[in-house]
Amino acid sequence: MGTGRKSFGAFLFHHSFSWGWKLISISFGDLNPFPLRQIRNRRAYHLEKVRLELTELEAIREDFLRERDTSPDKGELVSDEEEDT
Repeated sequence: MGTGRKSFGAFLFHHSFSWGWKLISISFGDLNPFPLRQIRNRRAYHLEKVRLELTELEAIREDFLRERDTSPDKGELVSDEEEDT
């Protein structure tokens, strides 16, 4: 009797386990509102956008550093009150 229960328990475990995988497959595969291809395309689009913004910011930074190095006051900070006097 003991081996019959064990084999039946193994059958139920395997059966429920396979149903779990089927459920996961349906929920994340068939019914998935965000297919992996669409996610990759959006990531690539936004990555390109961020890289473009980064290059623009780097150009602005280089211009700022160049202007700061060539200015006569050499980047000294002056408050608004000192400018007025």
